[in-house]
Amino acid sequence: MYILHALILFILSYKSKYFPPEQIPDNNSAVIVTKVLWSKDIGILKQWVCFISHAYNDKAKRDFVIFTTMPWEDHEIAELQAVAAPSNLTVALEAPPLEEQLAAMTKEEVTFLRERCGAKENDTLTWFHHCTEPGSNNKANLGYSWQAEFRSYQIWTHPALKNYRYMMWIDSDARIGAKWEVDPIDAMIENDLTLLYAQFPYGSRKNDVEIGNKLTQVYNTSLCGVYADSKYRHIYAKVCKDQPASFEMLGGMHHITDLDVYRNDIHQQFLKAFTGDYRFSRKSDDQMAVTLVAVMEQYLQNKESTDTHKMLTWHERSRNMTLKICHHKTYDGARNERCAANRNNFYHAVKNNFTGLEERCGAFH
Repeated sequence: MYILHALILFILSYKSKYFPPEQIPDNNSAVIVTKVLWSKDIGILKQWVCFISHAYNDKAKRDFVIFTTMPWEDHEIAELQAVAAPSNLTVALEAPPLEEQLAAMTKEEVTFLRERCGAKENDTLTWFHHCTEPGSNNKANLGYSWQAEFRSYQIWTHPALKNYRYMMWIDSDARIGAKWEVDPIDAMIENDLTLLYAQFPYGSRKNDVEIGNKLTQVYNTSLCGVYADSKYRHIYAKVCKDQPASFEMLGGMHHITDLDVYRNDIHQQFLKAFTGDYRFSRKSDDQMAVTLVAVMEQYLQNKESTDTHKMLTWHERSRNMTLKICHHKTYDGARNERCAANRNNFYHAVKNNFTGLEERCGAFH
């Protein structure tokens, strides 16, 4: 109850500055989205916005929403909006400041978080504290753990996205290497898809009792696998009863999702359980959440159907959509197509074969 009250106050306080202007909802409206920690990422974002605009959005004219954990100054927002013009761009705060979120937590929850982060009682917790997880020796800073929780659960119903049906996610450290010959959002709409993705598989879970129990509580089944078919690489679920969950997941650097599906009550129930053990958990992995909801939606629709099974998840390249999104040294997750990891090296490597890129984006490199 306290968390809900804090969120309402936050929304009212920041609505005029950080939320997009009211608009008439469009059943096919789409938005390009990413997330950063703070305004010090503005240089990276100028490059990101410019690449996407030149490759695709100067023609498509989709809105941008940039989620941020920490507030920006007005002049910083205006600088980034100028790069996106004539498209609309909103910088949206994800949630109340950390101190307000901590104030809304119970004493036991805060004590547990301090123990995870190695913080003494009189230490001020910040987004930069590095914290552990029960059962894991890995550490992640609190800001990074929060982004996993946010992207897994809160993002789907965030007020900044309420007027959009489709979300094209691209990580802020990804870059585009060529003009797009097709509009993937149009393909999403025309084929009534739940998910378009670039990369599968990318990570896995084996014999996970906890996730198996959460799947069973909500969907009345667990997962024995997520597979891609041999022709088009559509991903689908192999369900099983009373077993720990095992599955591979898609890469989280880019995907397009039907927000209405992820907002559906049954999937919100699962995502709440998925992230609900304790606050600021890195184990609430966003690429896992995106994968599980997509394949379970497909399973639920086909379970009741006597017709040919619907394929609601498409692999972009297998459907002739080569977007050349560079991330972690590969294009579209294809291991045999390498690209430069350094942003400026990447720009200089592609500019001569990417007509107009230097004129459009050279000032940001």
